[in-house]
Amino acid sequence: MLRAIWLTAQNEARLLVKDPIVLFMLLFAPVVIITVAGYSLGSLYGGTTNSIRLPVVNLDKGQVSDGIIRALHKEHNLTLEMLDDPDEARHLVSGRDRTPIAMVIPAGTSADVAAGLQPRLILFVDPVRRVEVNAIELRIDELCRRVTEQAGAAAQSQIESFGAPQALRLPGDLGFLERPAIEGEAISVNAFDQYVPGFGVTFLLIGMMLGIALTLFDERDWGTLKRLQASGAPLSGLLLGKLFARFIVGIVQMVLLLAVGWALFGITLGRHPLALIIPTIGISFAAAALGLVVASIARAHDSVMPLGVTISMAMAAIGGCWWPLDFEPGWMREFARWMPTTWTMQAFNDLMIRNQPPSATLQPLAATLGIGMIFLCAGLIRFVSLDD
Repeated sequence: MLRAIWLTAQNEARLLVKDPIVLFMLLFAPVVIITVAGYSLGSLYGGTTNSIRLPVVNLDKGQVSDGIIRALHKEHNLTLEMLDDPDEARHLVSGRDRTPIAMVIPAGTSADVAAGLQPRLILFVDPVRRVEVNAIELRIDELCRRVTEQAGAAAQSQIESFGAPQALRLPGDLGFLERPAIEGEAISVNAFDQYVPGFGVTFLLIGMMLGIALTLFDERDWGTLKRLQASGAPLSGLLLGKLFARFIVGIVQMVLLLAVGWALFGITLGRHPLALIIPTIGISFAAAALGLVVASIARAHDSVMPLGVTISMAMAAIGGCWWPLDFEPGWMREFARWMPTTWTMQAFNDLMIRNQPPSATLQPLAATLGIGMIFLCAGLIRFVSLDD
């Protein structure tokens, strides 16, 4: 018994050493995911945070508004951009990274505080980046509280110095109101609106590794592809046929996941539910092409899934499937532009959360298909070269 155990262990060790990719992936895979998660979520645990850009429109030009702006300038990792047009500030929130919120200080805010009224700052927010919005609103709420307390202390000092409380009014409370950055969109969202498409894309990528990369490797090793070629079928045609079949499966998979998300979790499908097929087509094509790339570079059957799953999970995480892109440092966001997942999630968010028209998905679709074509060409060239 002991001899059998020892010989079996030796054999497994030899098999592992023969495939350095598997050995490498045992360490490389967790390091990749740890690195991506650590850089992306480090700011939530007190690490280095990214600078948030805050457009501010000061229509008040009074003592209170000047105090607010001075205090905001002192806030850590907050870069103020002074603008004159509220519509411009609103557009920056909906169309630019690192700008989840904009502030408008209405005219008469200082006078309303002095008169004992309850003026409200206007905050234009992007519901897709609700986590960042909430963090900034906590600072603004604390700032409003300090402004109210300071105004109250000043009024109390005047009362005590004049000795005529009946002639003075206590200042009002300063607060804020949320408004959507895009007219007609919600200011709060269902968390599943992010997680259903995000994890749907993740498992679509992993599914392509099983359905394309793993089966292609087996068919190449078993000689199935050679036998089909002997019957007159070109290798490129066989590969494209397999990719097309898995492409259709991927579309059906995403459609069913969105339907389940709508039925079980109440996700919104936006104003144009049928338009969700557009990013679905893009990511299914890119994922199928990526599966071909993995099948062409894997050196052994046991290395296909570790390599494929690591690439899929890293691509999903960096591309915003698991958390908002604004969490990531600048260099990682630039790298994410070369990921099909980034553009796909942008399209899903625009349609489902921001209630944008189908035309908003055209640029993300073009980018996703372009990246997918790069994968497809690289995979075909590599796979055909192996056959030769």
